[in-house]
Amino acid sequence: MNNLLTKKDPTILVVGLHERIIQSILDFDYVKGTSKPSVVGVIGGGKQSHKFWFGDTEVLLPVYRDMQSVVAKPDWLLNLASANSAKRVTDNFFSQFKNAFGAHIFCEGLSEQDALSIINTHNSKVIAGPSGVGLLVPGHLKLGAIGGILGGNINHVAKKRGDTAVICSSGGMVNELVDSVLRAGGVPSFAVSFGGDRFPVTSPLEWFLLAEKDEATRQIVYFGELGGDDEYVIAEAIEKGVITKPVSAYIAGRYDTAGKRVQFGHAKALAGDGKTDAVSKTARLQSAGVTASSSYRDFIMRINNCKFMTKEMEDSRDFDLPETARKQSLFTAKKDESEHADDFVPHILSVLLEKKSVSSELSNFANKSFSLLIDHGVQPSGTVNTMITARAGRDMSSALASAVLTVGDRFGGAINQSAKTWFDAVNNNTGVEDLLEDHKQAGRPVMGIGHKKYSVENPDTRVTELINEAKSVLKEAKYLTYALAVEERTIQKKSSLILNVDGALAAILLDLLSEYEEMSHEEIEELFTIEFFNSFFLIPRTVGFISTFLGQKRRDEGLFRLPDDQVHYL
Repeated sequence: MNNLLTKKDPTILVVGLHERIIQSILDFDYVKGTSKPSVVGVIGGGKQSHKFWFGDTEVLLPVYRDMQSVVAKPDWLLNLASANSAKRVTDNFFSQFKNAFGAHIFCEGLSEQDALSIINTHNSKVIAGPSGVGLLVPGHLKLGAIGGILGGNINHVAKKRGDTAVICSSGGMVNELVDSVLRAGGVPSFAVSFGGDRFPVTSPLEWFLLAEKDEATRQIVYFGELGGDDEYVIAEAIEKGVITKPVSAYIAGRYDTAGKRVQFGHAKALAGDGKTDAVSKTARLQSAGVTASSSYRDFIMRINNCKFMTKEMEDSRDFDLPETARKQSLFTAKKDESEHADDFVPHILSVLLEKKSVSSELSNFANKSFSLLIDHGVQPSGTVNTMITARAGRDMSSALASAVLTVGDRFGGAINQSAKTWFDAVNNNTGVEDLLEDHKQAGRPVMGIGHKKYSVENPDTRVTELINEAKSVLKEAKYLTYALAVEERTIQKKSSLILNVDGALAAILLDLLSEYEEMSHEEIEELFTIEFFNSFFLIPRTVGFISTFLGQKRRDEGLFRLPDDQVHYL
């Protein structure tokens, strides 16, 4: 129990972007004194990150497309998905993260078939719900909306851990009981809303057993409802000595309709057989020695008269920043902390990669590639657009914008896709022939292969220089080796199907980032997503476009118009 529920820095993956619930967890984390949020990622929301507060500082939590793309290895799942998706999400989570401790399933109305499947498949995990608000271990873990989402009790439940387990069927009532314990001078050892559906994944008895094993728990407060036989099972466990800690209980749902089946709010709260009504269950608990109250008022009075012990958390913080004082910024950026402020190219790379420093090998190669790609004659589309816009009398910004807008898969913007092609092929052990066949069947070219002007007979000297520079420093060069192997096969089909400057840059950058920047596969995958690789064309070529603009302004040849002999009408 102690290792499971009180791991020093538990981590949570949230499925479903419920901002208020997630923010309440981060507030809890901040007050308890951790250095970073326990939520390591969110699935849902359709973007790559989402802003939250950690104390009075804005933080970005990563947002993932699916479970397979999650980088961290979370201990807990907060499953905020709908009843239709809850089982699939839970199964995927424990399949992906086999060492995870457990989960909370928030939804109400999970089908009995799905609930029983989760129980049978994941019976080794601690799972609260479905139809609850979560699991709270004061000073350690807040998994869900439990404990509130407005922050009223945050300074109490995040800073201390007490000795009273609060085990409750109702999501709304568990927060009331936590508040009642706090008002009486105590703090829960843990609190759980095990769920109001007919088949909660972890049964009330299992939560009692966790409380029994927990060294911090000295007593148990239990709130149940009419319907089901959980209280009979608990009473039997107490009589057999399996549960020895004192229990105060209340069973809700008293009614005066004898002989009728009565359905209350929760799916499990169905009574009418003379055994599962609140009065019968209360009597059975009392016979086992439980202090079971016949009224809610008496139940709260008993809580008020309890003796409590609490333990202060060592590193907790004060937290009194009202939500209304948090003014979220419109934009978020990482502050430039580069160690290369006086060295232009290394500084560029540090800013682009959001790193304090980069290797000399990457800097030297970037310097070479930037120099080679500044300009490339007057014929490319971007240069032509620059000249036409400048001669139309427009300003530098307009001319540069018109030039940059031509950059894409057909002109200078293929480096990113080429890098993705080499990366996937090498790491999936895709053979050259298989790669070419896949692209042929899909009817798309291999980005990074082919040139309109250069060929085997008329090579691009820029590519030669880049490859020679790379070979002098690379250790393994697995991506460059693969790209050259593809070129060796494609030039057999047509001499112009050479490794072009986009393909060469892409392969060499992958090797440098892997070998000298020691970037993981996940970090490199993120660079594809944000189009990092295309910056190696745009940065130097922007200088070339500006140069072309300035030249046109110096000569001032007037408005450009196509000559009549270059226009042919159909």
